[in-house]
Amino acid sequence: MSSSRVRVMSLLPSATEIICAIPGGKELLVARSSEDDYPSDIAHLPTVIDPIIQFTSLADVDKQVVDKMKELGTLYVVDKSRIEALAPDVILTQDLCRVCSVDLMTVERIAQDMVPRPTVLNLSPTCIEDMLDNVAEVGHTVGLNAQVAAYRSSLEDRIARVRLAVEQHAAGQPRLRVLCLDWVNPYIVGGHWMPQIIDWAGGISLLSPLVTDEQGRRRGEGAKRVSAEDIVAANPDIIIIAACGLNLDTLRKEIDAISDNSEWLAVRAAAPRVVICDGHHYFNRPGPRLIDTLEFVAGISHTILALIPPDLPYQEL
Repeated sequence: MSSSRVRVMSLLPSATEIICAIPGGKELLVARSSEDDYPSDIAHLPTVIDPIIQFTSLADVDKQVVDKMKELGTLYVVDKSRIEALAPDVILTQDLCRVCSVDLMTVERIAQDMVPRPTVLNLSPTCIEDMLDNVAEVGHTVGLNAQVAAYRSSLEDRIARVRLAVEQHAAGQPRLRVLCLDWVNPYIVGGHWMPQIIDWAGGISLLSPLVTDEQGRRRGEGAKRVSAEDIVAANPDIIIIAACGLNLDTLRKEIDAISDNSEWLAVRAAAPRVVICDGHHYFNRPGPRLIDTLEFVAGISHTILALIPPDLPYQEL
């Protein structure tokens, strides 16, 4: 497929980040989801899916998600007629998380009625190697073979740099016990790629252990709910909180709102260090900025400030 003729539609933020990061890819994008906000210069593109729920508070959003999934089985409204009118050649979607975007089956049903039928790429990574494979698959599908090969190599170089820095810095020292939360009130531990990121950053992933698949790739299981008692018993050296979909300012306000909560006070006291971060653009989007997340987790855990991306918002409590 020649890149000059390809029309790409992305239905999730991580896929949008992938196509826009590949040199020559951004110009191919013709539509996005309403949650796609990076890079900022794609804001003029039409949107084809919209979320049903809006953020109110941590506890209320959790309830809305549970209720809407029981009632509707989805959290998104899809504009089928606009998708058809825009006539994409390639649709980027996922089948990993029904909370994060529209489900794959819905997209495939729309695509099968279109003439010509677009290629649907299912980008559902659960570890960093999967994400790198997704980058390559997108690049090859849209005809940007040389560009994506160079870009993937640059990401792999950054991974190697982090792992070497951690190895040199922490040689002979016990691994830090790291807990990463992607929701608070209730408490949810990050899964999939997060245990691997913690491992590559020189830590031990708490309450979300690594498993090795048949390819030898190491990844976590899905995100899971835990109690404040579980967190205290895990005895973390550092707790990193990056709530899914929340930027740093919103997360800070939510933390302030539960500052007198007895469970939160127990969690806050469970580790000598607690760090809150932007979980909207980092940590929870399985695109190229997972490498920024790796750099951050390594840098903040080991106080290697040179590794911390300058644009990643965070605050140590």
